[in-house]
Amino acid sequence: MPLALSEAQRTVLGAVCDAVFQAHGPDVAAQVKSLLPEGTPAYQQERIDALVTTKFSDLPGSVDALAEQFTRSLSKDNVDKIGLVLTLLSTRPGTLVLTGHASTFPDLTVDQREAILQSWRVSRLPLLRQAFRGLVSICLYVTYNLYDDIILATGYPAAGDEKRFADPSRLRPHYPYKFETISTPFQVIETDILVVGSGAGGGVVASELAKKGWQVLVVEKGEYIKPEDMAGTQREGFSRLYESQGLMATEDGSMNVLAGSGFGGGTTINWSASLRPQHFLREQWAKEHNLPFFLSTDYARSIEAVCERMGVSDEHLEHNKPNRMLVSGSQKLGYPISKIPQNTGGTKHACGFCGYGCVYGEKQGGTVSWLKDAAEHGARFAVQTTVERLLFASTPTAALPTRETLDQYTPTSTRRHCIGALVRDGQDRLAIVRARQSVVVSAGTIHSPAVLMRSGLKNPRIGRNLRLHPVAVTTGFYDEQIKPWEGAIMTAISNVQENWDGSHHGVKIEVINAFPGGQAASFTPWTGSAEHKKLMAQYGNSMTLISIARDRGSGRIFLDSEGKPRMDYTIDPYDGLSLTRGTIAAAEIHLVNGARRITTTQVDVPDYCPQPGHTFLADPAWKEWVAKVEKAGTRPNRCAIGSAHQMGSCQMGTKPSTSVVDPRGRVWGTDGLYVADASVFPTASGVNPMVTNMALSHSIARFIDEDARESRSQPVEAHL
Repeated sequence: MPLALSEAQRTVLGAVCDAVFQAHGPDVAAQVKSLLPEGTPAYQQERIDALVTTKFSDLPGSVDALAEQFTRSLSKDNVDKIGLVLTLLSTRPGTLVLTGHASTFPDLTVDQREAILQSWRVSRLPLLRQAFRGLVSICLYVTYNLYDDIILATGYPAAGDEKRFADPSRLRPHYPYKFETISTPFQVIETDILVVGSGAGGGVVASELAKKGWQVLVVEKGEYIKPEDMAGTQREGFSRLYESQGLMATEDGSMNVLAGSGFGGGTTINWSASLRPQHFLREQWAKEHNLPFFLSTDYARSIEAVCERMGVSDEHLEHNKPNRMLVSGSQKLGYPISKIPQNTGGTKHACGFCGYGCVYGEKQGGTVSWLKDAAEHGARFAVQTTVERLLFASTPTAALPTRETLDQYTPTSTRRHCIGALVRDGQDRLAIVRARQSVVVSAGTIHSPAVLMRSGLKNPRIGRNLRLHPVAVTTGFYDEQIKPWEGAIMTAISNVQENWDGSHHGVKIEVINAFPGGQAASFTPWTGSAEHKKLMAQYGNSMTLISIARDRGSGRIFLDSEGKPRMDYTIDPYDGLSLTRGTIAAAEIHLVNGARRITTTQVDVPDYCPQPGHTFLADPAWKEWVAKVEKAGTRPNRCAIGSAHQMGSCQMGTKPSTSVVDPRGRVWGTDGLYVADASVFPTASGVNPMVTNMALSHSIARFIDEDARESRSQPVEAHL
């Protein structure tokens, strides 16, 4: 439910957001128009006045939309903190304490309110910096994600890919999935193997086990959208296919996390990047974590098998302009630069909107590959159905629980056989899934440990070891149209800082998916309303690079008071140093490419604007600016930090005191229960984790089949 606001709180929230996104006069509009390069689309030019003269509260339903986003993005505890801040600002004493002004916040002038937010941005008090990020970033996310005129004023096509219907032959028909439903209270659904989750891990497991002849049921909490029914817009994509509608925050508010939540999981909304695990990663997992399987030919075969199924290749890549700029800038600097293979069936796929689901059905995500294969071999599926908890009994053939006896199916030293799960659909109807052989938790790094914890498993390692591949962003603004949303999203990578100290825990530099909501909320620094609007109007002539760290530090997943997973993660100083080095390298790429303005989001670092006659890397002004970047560093709530990869929260290992699953994916202290997804990674992968995840899940599926056959006396009949 949305945050329930009192009238006083609504008034304060409107006053805050009207200072963040103010109405300005014709002088600001003229300045914005003067910054637009030749070739700016007419639809953008026509909406500049609306962008400049509109304030947040002018947007229909904006306060209600913001209240709902707070509830989706933040834990209940943090939502309560937002409510407390709003309440305090509605009173004179509270406003005096938080701002130094004796009036209530809404009674202050808009200039005073803006100045207060600017002071919070650079405050030494973590609480005020956290309040700034929570209020300002979510306000901007809602503004640039939901309102078409504002979106169009950035140059971005609010209706999605303008080329979508230019070639109807590209639009591939969807597979006709059929979905199970709960028709009676406490219905019993029987299967051999229950797979919880349909993402990169669950899809592969379902496919492999169904092809082996097992009856498989896949339960997915998200929904399925057919490719032809996808709007291909950020509004629909984030609201229907992402956790928390695309803006999930860590507990300290310092990091925004993107995670898929739909049929196909992250494979439905990822950017096609298909990088194999690097040699040093496999060696580390094999030698330092005593998991020799990762250097085996069997794991190598699994890597090749998953890549072959998805048609992973770099032979048909066509770099878009941002990726070409990454390539050219790296070459000018002598930085290593490589292609990123794509999982596009060995064909060209120049689509910049795959982050909202592939409307063409070309990207070989789970719904057009692994899940389709599973369906063709008899697997069944349930969507918009949540696993409340797993069920445990003393024997695998124990009687199923009734509503009254559920408490007798929690795990103990004698009740260690996982026999199924209690599930709940979108209509709040409960059912029992009986899994005759195995249960495989593939709910992803955020939700797999949550399922285990809600089920009563007590291993203290569950949820620990969370790795997020933290990301810092560096944006360059240019005197030409770039349209960063056009063409293939992520096709080039520089490893120039991946091993800066010999530990292989550095950063890689890539191009990011372009969407105005994220750009406004996280990647374009807010130093004031007018300046932020000017920068967002130049979105079409900007290009953002990400520095993505293979994090050495870690966090944890825990359950909040409502039983929902939350992320406790604060960036480690070492990883912050890695990101700072990446930020400088990315800024150098912008500089040699001719950017006229470079931003880093660090609150203590001004934008860099090369002056006429500057001498690039040798320029004294540049060296002075780089020193400021190094001094500011990458610190929580003093710059924007993001994440699109989650790993490690159900770590694989060789003993239960240091891990959650054994080398075959079996949950310690249980029988018939496995985890197969990126949550079992011993460390961060260091590359986009999809292929590593799929290959590991492919291997675990083989182990599950072997274990199940060993425990079953009669041969398995294929379900075709």
